Amino acid sequence: MEQKIANVISWIFHPLLMPTYAILLIFSYDSFFVLILPQKLKLILAGLIVANTVFLPLIFIWMMHKRGIISSYKMNERNERSLPFATTALFYLVTWYMMSTLGLPGIYYLFVLGGASLIIASLIINLFWKISIHMVGIGGLTGGFIGLNYQLFSDSMMLIIMLIFLSGLVGFSRLKLNTHNQAQVYVGFFVGAVVMLGLTNFL
Repeated sequence: MEQKIANVISWIFHPLLMPTYAILLIFSYDSFFVLILPQKLKLILAGLIVANTVFLPLIFIWMMHKRGIISSYKMNERNERSLPFATTALFYLVTWYMMSTLGLPGIYYLFVLGGASLIIASLIINLFWKISIHMVGIGGLTGGFIGLNYQLFSDSMMLIIMLIFLSGLVGFSRLKLNTHNQAQVYVGFFVGAVVMLGLTNFL
């Protein structure tokens, strides 16, 4: 039963979904940078992020699996991760470039550009050591909103507490599935949180 729950948690909080969750959480803010966007632009922005950071990477990962480049969609083997990571980072950077033509407030670029930075960092670390990309993703989401809470002087403490709790659940799931050891889980969260906290200083 715990294995099934851990699998469900891992899929719900898949790293590719983090930019989508981030934009939906940003849209929930009652702030000027949300209110100034027309509803149509919000839908276009959300659609662009979902298409380029979820569906296109998944299609390429599926193609890699079909061609035998990777043996599993879970990419448990460290040596199989480099090409999927590099391809996904490219999609994120293309998304950031497309968004830059819309003249949006800086907050909207944070999690896409930050996501690309985290994937590239994970790719470099992965050349030497296996890191939990799930924890990098949820750590980045948590660190990003901690930074936004500080930069925007907003009262988002309940959101941050929720994200920290969810990070613990994701960490539990990765350990329960024996896909990572404790060091890989903790370092993954630390890398994600620190990088995104740093990037919020440039808003």
